[in-house]
Amino acid sequence: MFSWGEDSQRGFRLKDDSDTAPPTAEGLHHLQLGYHITALSAGRNVLAFLKSNGNAFIIPITESPAGSRVRGKQKFVKFKDKIKAVSCGDDTVTLLSERGQVLCLDTKLVPRPMKILCAVSQVACGSHHSVALTKDGQVYTWGQGSRGQLGLGERQPSATSPQHLNALSAVPLVQVAAGGGQSFALSVSGALFSWGSNHCGQLGLGDTTDRHTPTPVHCLNLKKTTHISCGKDHTATLTKDGAVFTFGSGEHGQLGHNSFRDELRPRLVAELWGPKVTKIACGRHHTLVLTDSKRVYSFGCGEQGQLGHGEESNPSVPLPVQLPQDTNDVIKNIFAGGNVSFAVYTSNEDVQEEANTVRVNTVTHCLDHMIDKWTAECDSKSWKKMKQEIHRMFSSASCLNACFLEKSRDEHFQTSPKYCGLNLPLAQLAFQKLVEDALLNLLPSLDKQPVGVEGLRIFLILNELLHVIQNHKPPLKSIKLAKAIAAAVLNLSAGSLQVIGNWWSSLPSSTMSKHVEVWKQALSVILSDESLHRNSEVRNLLLVLQYMYNANCRTAEPQQMPESKFCLLMNKEFLLQDLQLWRSRSQSKKNTEPLILCSFPSVMDLESKKYVFDRNAEYTKNEAQQPIFWEFFWKTQDVVFEVDVRRGSVLKDTFEHLASINQSDYKIPLVVYYDGNLPGWDDFYGYVKDFFYEVFHEMVSAETGMFMYNDSKTLAWFPSKAAPEDQRYLHFGVLCGLALYNQCIIHLPFPLALFKKLLGVKPSLGDMMEFSPFVGKGLKNILEDYTDEEKGILDLDFSIYWDGTNVDLDPQNPEKPLTGQNRKEYVEAYVSHAFNTSVEGVFQEFKRGFFQVCDQDLVKLFRPRELQEVLVGQDFNDWARLKQVTVYEGEYNTTPLHPTIQMFWEVFDDLTEDQKKAFLWFVTGFERVPVLDLEKFKMKIRDQQVQGPPDQFYPKAHTCFSDLELPLYSTKEIMQTRLTEALSSNKIIFAGTELGRCLV
Repeated sequence: MFSWGEDSQRGFRLKDDSDTAPPTAEGLHHLQLGYHITALSAGRNVLAFLKSNGNAFIIPITESPAGSRVRGKQKFVKFKDKIKAVSCGDDTVTLLSERGQVLCLDTKLVPRPMKILCAVSQVACGSHHSVALTKDGQVYTWGQGSRGQLGLGERQPSATSPQHLNALSAVPLVQVAAGGGQSFALSVSGALFSWGSNHCGQLGLGDTTDRHTPTPVHCLNLKKTTHISCGKDHTATLTKDGAVFTFGSGEHGQLGHNSFRDELRPRLVAELWGPKVTKIACGRHHTLVLTDSKRVYSFGCGEQGQLGHGEESNPSVPLPVQLPQDTNDVIKNIFAGGNVSFAVYTSNEDVQEEANTVRVNTVTHCLDHMIDKWTAECDSKSWKKMKQEIHRMFSSASCLNACFLEKSRDEHFQTSPKYCGLNLPLAQLAFQKLVEDALLNLLPSLDKQPVGVEGLRIFLILNELLHVIQNHKPPLKSIKLAKAIAAAVLNLSAGSLQVIGNWWSSLPSSTMSKHVEVWKQALSVILSDESLHRNSEVRNLLLVLQYMYNANCRTAEPQQMPESKFCLLMNKEFLLQDLQLWRSRSQSKKNTEPLILCSFPSVMDLESKKYVFDRNAEYTKNEAQQPIFWEFFWKTQDVVFEVDVRRGSVLKDTFEHLASINQSDYKIPLVVYYDGNLPGWDDFYGYVKDFFYEVFHEMVSAETGMFMYNDSKTLAWFPSKAAPEDQRYLHFGVLCGLALYNQCIIHLPFPLALFKKLLGVKPSLGDMMEFSPFVGKGLKNILEDYTDEEKGILDLDFSIYWDGTNVDLDPQNPEKPLTGQNRKEYVEAYVSHAFNTSVEGVFQEFKRGFFQVCDQDLVKLFRPRELQEVLVGQDFNDWARLKQVTVYEGEYNTTPLHPTIQMFWEVFDDLTEDQKKAFLWFVTGFERVPVLDLEKFKMKIRDQQVQGPPDQFYPKAHTCFSDLELPLYSTKEIMQTRLTEALSSNKIIFAGTELGRCLV
């Protein structure tokens, strides 16, 4: 071994009691020990080392009467077990046995075990405190903690016995380190956590404030840090690629940055960038490094010769230590402590080197191997031991967290708030072999705000475990664990939930889908239980699913899961119970909460939402009728909302009628009269459908002047010049609400932006693309074709031309030029003006009218696209399917098809697309098909009973039931003539008249 620095050669028993060879010119001593040193640590008043046989020795350091420091002779530490690690503080020595016991030496050099600690894998001592890492990844600290070096918070400045550092319990740690008053912990994926004294920036956090709890060193994220070493007031880290970062006190040049100033953040030692560094070691005020070429470099304080440069200087850059050259000697390890340095060499090149980086396996045992051994045939003793070991791992978030890392291409080192660094298929494979109840003990101990993001990986692993349990156990068996995991997730802080959400967003869609199914399956089991309890545990499961839904919404569109994947199957009885709870809460202000309604619409499919909305409308109609019913009871009047209009002025009469009634009338059943004609008891719905058909076609036509239109005249929007006082916009909203309330689809050629605004969703550039493709594409090009550096774009400014008016988008800065830096602001302002600012007054009137009819909370169950589909319906052009599902009655119910029916389909096939659409309206009263009736939609055709020759009569439709009465025409030509005349007629003529479209 080579030694240099303060009295470095003294104290060691040399081979054959030989004398120490004279030092080299640089002050290096060549010590012929005769044994191999595996570990060495030097404090201010003591030095300790280990032999390869597991024996421990100490060398005391005392102060002579003359004031110089003198090293005594080595003394053997007697203990029954072998020692595997040693660490020294200023006055203390801590040993670690191979069994994992921590031993503290008393003044008589007797090792005293710390009974509170067991299964320890590492120990590290600062000046007056100690840190221990257990095999299951837990950290314990004790000693003085006035500067926060124990990490237990400001209320615990010291501890005489080891205290658990719970903040790091979920992080898979591989190393702990301690310096003068600072402490560090390193995770398996290279995340570094620091706490304690920071007056020189030795914690690497960018300031000089002490930390009393572990804090992530964000500057070293993604650097692949594999080792830490601490001096008194400075710190060095080593990466897997061989780069060295230093920070803290630079007073003596110990940071190696060619300066003597302190560094508050980790800084790369540029002078070491060429050679790959394999080991680092920090003394009190100096630093050593060993490269892969087996050269040793040193920098920092050299007053005691601890740099090995032959002169008492403080070089601030790494310089090589001039070790004697011997081709048979290979430097194997370096040690530094206090004011001394050591380099251990071996002449046996076959000896495998012990890496300076702590192996992942010291904490992350091979779970898969252990499971295989446990499930294989073996003796009972081995089986029990394996079971205990596996149970221990599943009880430790740290161990479980480290078992399933994505190690290919070192990807787990890229762990960040955006990437979890896990190999989830590996977790699933392991869990398919094993399921353990130990997790139920683990979950309550998880910290709600783990230090660093690695501690959060456990929650993705738990998702995989729950998936496996559900596939291999009866459904009820997994519910308890699902509830416990959900409670642990929801106990996390908002910041931690955000990180998990980001990881969910980054998962492959197949994995994300699997995780969603885990929670859906648990909820399905619960919701199918007749004795369903609407408690916080069930709500927790729903909240987790909601968080996953929110994460999916933030995912880029190609990787997004369909929103329907989040929907649960809910029976109507459950939905009605939830609706009753919601109604009782909203009506009587009772403290009853529905489980799903208005809280978790993301788990409801469109059918469930519309069912709840329609049933609520029925309940509301019945309740609204009751007071009026008793008022008119003795007059025997029907309790309905009557709208009496003339055929030639439907819209005008409607507006006048709406202006004259109380809005409470909107809630009772709607009945429409045409020209005083009273519908029969089964004619109500047909009249209502025709009413909405006519009123909306007339209202959105250009003749009313109520709306502006896009260039193709296919979509309408509110005009910017309209006055909010114009009651027509209020009534427009009322009519839309009445249509939804009465389950009618309407002609409403508006962009999706209308429905977004109704639901409080901000219109986007995509809405402009829909309404005005020309403008939308232009705005999109501005965003995509220019960079932030562009000084001017197409000589444009913030003035636009919209709806026939020149508008300044930024009135405070007239003629502000459009540049690369403000192009996003320009696009957002353009879209906002078109859909928000220019129409705010009239839209608010429309919205007010709409929600005078419909309950806002229930409308918000729908997504914008869903609300549009429910109000407007969907196009139907699957005419072949219509033919397949049509039902025949009366004389036409024959096999094979009746000749008249064969003739009808031949005529129908010859119709144009527009004529077929007209036929759809003729039979159903709708130009489009109600969205949920698309699959159910079918038509019935029966023979028409007529008085006289059938060729003289027209087809007759009963729109309430989608029935067509077809006379027995004699020829195809006559049928074609009668049908096309009926379809082309704009007049509505009632049953018993010439054209025979019967509104039933």
